[in-house]
Amino acid sequence: MSDVLIRDVPPDDLARIRDAAAERGMSLQAYLLGTVRAQVVYLRRQDALAASEARLSGRSGVPAEERDAVRDAAQRALSEHGDGSVDGS
Repeated sequence: MSDVLIRDVPPDDLARIRDAAAERGMSLQAYLLGTVRAQVVYLRRQDALAASEARLSGRSGVPAEERDAVRDAAQRALSEHGDGSVDGS
């Protein structure tokens, strides 16, 4: 694995990060590594969304009638199982 050195971190910021790590029972290194990994997951998801957008570019959208039918079917299924509701947003 590679090492990373971050210079010139403001003392107040570093103190807050150390406190957050301590609150979670983690070392500063483990906390920051988790943060870096979470950022990588985010970036990969952004890449996947961009690739999907490029692939679907120029295609017509799903008609509102079909979208509503799927939402209504999901709502009925959830209601039957008592799991809550699906809103239209």
